[in-house]
Amino acid sequence: MASDRSGSITNVLDRVETGIYLLVALFLSIMALMTFFVVALDLSHFFTDTASLDIIDSALNSLLVALIITGLIQTVIVYIKIHTLDLRLILGVGLTAMIRRVLVFGVEKSITWEQMAVTALLILVIIIGIYLIGEKKSA
Repeated sequence: MASDRSGSITNVLDRVETGIYLLVALFLSIMALMTFFVVALDLSHFFTDTASLDIIDSALNSLLVALIITGLIQTVIVYIKIHTLDLRLILGVGLTAMIRRVLVFGVEKSITWEQMAVTALLILVIIIGIYLIGEKKSA
C-alpha cells in the first residue's frame, strides 16, 4: 500500500516537473521569436537611417541573444527527453553569452581591464570545460 502511494506521488511530481519544463520551453520560444523580431527591426534601420556599424552591432547583439535562448530551449528539450543535463549544451550557451559580451565591449567605452580579464578567464574556463567533456566522451 505504501509503495503504491509513493509510486503515484512520484508520478505526479514527475508530471509536474515535466509541465514546468514545458512552460519554460514555451516561454523561451516566445522570447526567441521576439528577439528575431528585434533583429528584423534593427536591420530595418539600414533602409531608414544611414548605414553604420552601430546598426550591425545592435542586430548582431540581438541575434546572439536569440542564439542563447535557442540553446537554452535545446537544453530544456534534452532534459525533458532523457532527464539529464547535457553539459556540452550548457557550456555552449555560456560560450555564446561570453562572445556576445566581448562584442558588446567593443561598443561600450567604459570597460575596465578587470572586467575584460574576468571575461577572458571565463571564456578560457568554458573552452577548457568543453575540451575536457569532449575528451571524456571519446575515451
